[in-house]
Amino acid sequence: MTEPWRAVATAILYKSQFAPALNDAEAHRTAEWLVRKPLWDLTVEEQHRALLDALDSRAPLDTVVQAPFSEAEKRSFFIRIVAELDTMRPWPDRPYHEIPLEQWTDFVDLTPLARISLAWTDLQPLLGKMFRKPPGYNRELLLLRLNSGAEVAFISPGWPPEPATALVSRTPNADAPAIIRELLTSAPINPAEVTLLPTLPPPPAPYETTPLRPEFAGEHLPGNTRWNGTHVHYLTPTERAPYKLAIANGLLYNSQGTPFDTTTANTLWTPRGGRAIFVMDTTGDIYSSPRHILGQFHHSSFLSGAPVSAAGELAAKDGHLHLISDHSTHYRPPRRITRQLLDNLRRHGIQIADKQVEYHMPPDIDLTAER
Repeated sequence: MTEPWRAVATAILYKSQFAPALNDAEAHRTAEWLVRKPLWDLTVEEQHRALLDALDSRAPLDTVVQAPFSEAEKRSFFIRIVAELDTMRPWPDRPYHEIPLEQWTDFVDLTPLARISLAWTDLQPLLGKMFRKPPGYNRELLLLRLNSGAEVAFISPGWPPEPATALVSRTPNADAPAIIRELLTSAPINPAEVTLLPTLPPPPAPYETTPLRPEFAGEHLPGNTRWNGTHVHYLTPTERAPYKLAIANGLLYNSQGTPFDTTTANTLWTPRGGRAIFVMDTTGDIYSSPRHILGQFHHSSFLSGAPVSAAGELAAKDGHLHLISDHSTHYRPPRRITRQLLDNLRRHGIQIADKQVEYHMPPDIDLTAER
């Protein structure tokens, strides 16, 4: 197994391998670099500890780079870097930490806070972080959590084919000017390259809901009379999260960030497969499951029996939505409820035609019509 300190030692020696000598000046320059731009997502403290562990180790310090210096010179170099780091205490906090790329679907559909007139290739060295492309997405991303707690993403290109990068935040009620000030303080980005975009509009009003049918009340309780010896599992908020879908580039994605696909799913109404049950909540978030088990897992499971803003079945392949139905015995959503789902999907870039909607509920009664 590779020693944890090995990566830090290798990175330092790789950067210093062409120095004329591993002298005091090079040690000072390296220490400043480790404080100003720590390696990967490490803190200065973690880098300092790695150097001490390297010096305590009896193993050769350089098994990869093969820098043209003796082992004694390399050890002396590391000792001087540690001493330089000690003189620079107290070390500054990292200005930001990387958010795992697996969370990319939470960011890509958000309205940008700012436009940065730089391509990702220019921003990468300024931020000291690597941009990456998630599977199935055609743009470069970097997700960061700032010290203030704001969670942001750099999406490049933000407005294809322009190379400019979009800055978005998934932090509720994000203070765009404060986020930009924090970024400009943390990274050497020229303020002239950053344009604050117009204030975001207020969030839409919550969607209308339809309640659980009264005959299913108490179905989640052991011993209920509805399901003849079984009870329906109602998900907790933590259990619910893996069922949440995301929309990006006009495609549906599951919580793991892979294109949503119902090919192997089935419902009680489509036992031959190809469809999954779903609900939408009042904010427009959609939850779906490939399993629909009589007396155990139903539409009511997702929101723990609470009212929903849409319910039925979805059919999708490789992220492409092919069909929606309103088939839900637990909620029997009126058609106006299902139309909310269609509006939400279209607003997020999913092309769904009226002929791709399968209605099981009768047309809504127009209460304003003349009698």
